Amino acid sequence: MPEESEIGEVGVDKVGEEATEHARAHGATNPWMRWLGLSTAIFAVIAAIASLRAGHFANEALLHANEATMRQSQASDSWAYYQAKGNKAVTRASAAEMLAALHADEAAVERAKTDAEKYKKEQDEIQLQAKDLEAERTKLLAESAEDLHRHQSFAYAVTSLQVAIGLSAVAALIARRAMWLFALIVGIAGTGLFAAASLL
Repeated sequence: MPEESEIGEVGVDKVGEEATEHARAHGATNPWMRWLGLSTAIFAVIAAIASLRAGHFANEALLHANEATMRQSQASDSWAYYQAKGNKAVTRASAAEMLAALHADEAAVERAKTDAEKYKKEQDEIQLQAKDLEAERTKLLAESAEDLHRHQSFAYAVTSLQVAIGLSAVAALIARRAMWLFALIVGIAGTGLFAAASLL
């Protein structure tokens, strides 16, 4: 049996190997043991592939979530810049009104009006940029959620297959065919979960 310090997939893989060896050694006396060894090996291979896929989608979910956070930060910066340009536009428009009320030089009034219009135009461009960044953030968050869902689907498959491998090991060690049949049902369910996750 595996050492107590072994946990997770490594421990289950080792248990599966020991079950296969035990089934090979006792296959002559119990013919179903050969099938137990074969089914355990198949479940171990599928579990390894499902584990790799689960890890891949977990990494993708994190990557998309990080990119979404970055886009949100950029959008927030753009909205702050938008606000600053709006303040400048209001200030220059007020200055133009005050200069006009004071009968200041017409060139100074026009310069203030031109500045206000320029800031307003820049503000409109910044607003479009900020909205684009927010739309990109929303899309990245949706991709992250989808990746996380796929990760969980593969993780469920891995868990079911690991349970099947563990039950197969117990069946081999206590030489109980009924236990192996139960392990087979759990393993087939895990394989079904793997197939369903692969089709998402």
